[in-house]
Amino acid sequence: MDKKIIIAVDGSAECDRAVDYVGLMEGAMIKDLMVTLFFVMNPVPQFLRREAHKDPESYKRLKELQSRNRQQADAVLGQAKARLMRHGLPEERIETKALPRNADAARDILFEAEQGLYDALVLGRRGLSKAQEFFVGSVTNKIVQHAERVPVWIVGGRVHSLKILCAVDGSEGSLRAVDHMAFMLGGNPECQITLFHVGASLANYCSIDFDAPLDGELEGDIMKSDGECMADFYHRAVKVLEESGIAADQIETRTHENARSVTTAIVNEVKNGDYGTVVVGRRGENRSFFLGHVSDKVVAKCADVAVWVVG
Repeated sequence: MDKKIIIAVDGSAECDRAVDYVGLMEGAMIKDLMVTLFFVMNPVPQFLRREAHKDPESYKRLKELQSRNRQQADAVLGQAKARLMRHGLPEERIETKALPRNADAARDILFEAEQGLYDALVLGRRGLSKAQEFFVGSVTNKIVQHAERVPVWIVGGRVHSLKILCAVDGSEGSLRAVDHMAFMLGGNPECQITLFHVGASLANYCSIDFDAPLDGELEGDIMKSDGECMADFYHRAVKVLEESGIAADQIETRTHENARSVTTAIVNEVKNGDYGTVVVGRRGENRSFFLGHVSDKVVAKCADVAVWVVG
């Protein structure tokens, strides 16, 4: 089955890194990939449009501006397409698309990604200063915070490693992240996946319904033990991955106990394990720690890593 992803490009080095990441993943990890390169053109001022209806000179300036905008879009899209093709993606699997900015860049990109029913939206992350370490840039930040229906991949720097870490908390949100990962990577005999849990107050997060509605007694039994809860979750997650064609020996489960900071534990694991991709759920159960807390910080703190945020 084809996987459709859309990459927002603007000609910047950060977007080039996002394109390179997709090329890396397509070449080694993701089968049957279709890519749309998307560019949001600068808007034409409304006053110029109004004047163009009654003044020939204004009409001429309008056409010139539209032509320059189109030329810029074609140049950026052409360079990104050539970059993907150098990674080995066939030309017939690459589409280019440019539209004038309608609202703002973030809204227009997200609207295109959701209306086009893409499997993922890929963005480059801007470089961050110390004062900005909890933010990921206005466009990317807006998209991550408001993307409810499409997973967002944020690429920070040059990604070289093919190892994948999926941070899980036992929630339905984490299981959706696993499901997205299984769909995108299924059938690949080379990928190596680690399901990683930080065992901080797990009982506050884990209330997943695995096979049937749980009665109070059975749910209470599951909630008694953090270890039992994650054992059940790992069993279900591994089953989802195996059903997608990923073998059991390609999957590792790991739990970090007694961490003082969930974010620090994940970031250290990424660095020490030389991972290139981190997968997180948008939100978990009850007092779960993802979007708005851990995922934003992981995006900000991980260098040369792509973070998949799955809603």
